[in-house]
Amino acid sequence: MRVPEALLPLLDGGVIHDVIRPLMSGKEADVFLVEVEGDVMVAKTYKEADNRSFKHRADYTEGRRVKNSRSQRAMAKRSRFGKEEIEAAWRSAEVDVIYRLSSAGVRVPQPYAFVDGVLVMELIRGWDGGPAPRLVDARLTEQEAWDLFHMLLQEVVKMLCAGVVHGDLSDFNVLLAHDGPVIIDFPQAVDPAHNRNARKLLVRDVRNLQSFLGRYTSRLDGKRYGDEMWALYEGSELRPDTRLTGRFQRKEVRTNPLSLLEEIEAMEAESRKRREDLGLAPRRPARTPVQPRPATPAPPPPEEPAKKKRRRRRKKKPEGAEASGPSEPIDFDTSDDLDAFLSED
Repeated sequence: MRVPEALLPLLDGGVIHDVIRPLMSGKEADVFLVEVEGDVMVAKTYKEADNRSFKHRADYTEGRRVKNSRSQRAMAKRSRFGKEEIEAAWRSAEVDVIYRLSSAGVRVPQPYAFVDGVLVMELIRGWDGGPAPRLVDARLTEQEAWDLFHMLLQEVVKMLCAGVVHGDLSDFNVLLAHDGPVIIDFPQAVDPAHNRNARKLLVRDVRNLQSFLGRYTSRLDGKRYGDEMWALYEGSELRPDTRLTGRFQRKEVRTNPLSLLEEIEAMEAESRKRREDLGLAPRRPARTPVQPRPATPAPPPPEEPAKKKRRRRRKKKPEGAEASGPSEPIDFDTSDDLDAFLSED
């Protein structure tokens, strides 16, 4: 087969010895089976930003920082150099997260090398010794789906305790190894302490697993594992071995306006005392905002007097003149005028 261009530097440098075949292609990377020191591993090559179909990447990159301050400023300005640094940080994010999760005991592939933006890691094997199938391709019984969901849920709990939210967890990103499920694909992982979208992403991750495995068992219906997990995390009560129940009810926080005013008055009294101890003049009271005067409505325009209709008077025809058109009607004020008219004829 034709060797991908991204893998040529690794072949030339002796990191990998041969490229066996493509394994799978995703929305942000391509995965190949490669030979490394007589063993079969996988090499993950990341697609260019224009060729990736991953949407809303800003939701995932929020809060990510690099050690070099110059690179951080360039990334914030999104200059040409900054865009290159953003792309490099996007590619290296996965290997950083995998090392962190591996040390926390999360079931993830073990990394081997990260060279020129290519991640080489162990091949997750299934029951037959070949590449492990994805969860989306599995056919499960009701009990298998129930047990598998809680195994994955416990891995998500460990990840959150380690400061990682997957961000794109679904049945496509879980491999069914011979000894249990393994979670893969972490370029979009976020730090819940620095990303405002972390809760939304965590709840969606758990809901994705719950929706897929809920096809095989109805015992997952109506459960709110993601909300329960995040509430425990916010309250510093989440532990790697915490067992979730799926029962969650949001607590209503009621504000007491009186206690709030008392706290404000106590802060003001403390501020006054501090200024007195320092020999400073008391602060001038805040100016009372001037209330704008209500606008007086404009007087209505004077009504124009009604115009009298002018009555149009008809011209009298000269005597002896013949009418050129149809005769006009003649008005008679009294009956005497009518008699006089008839007598003329």
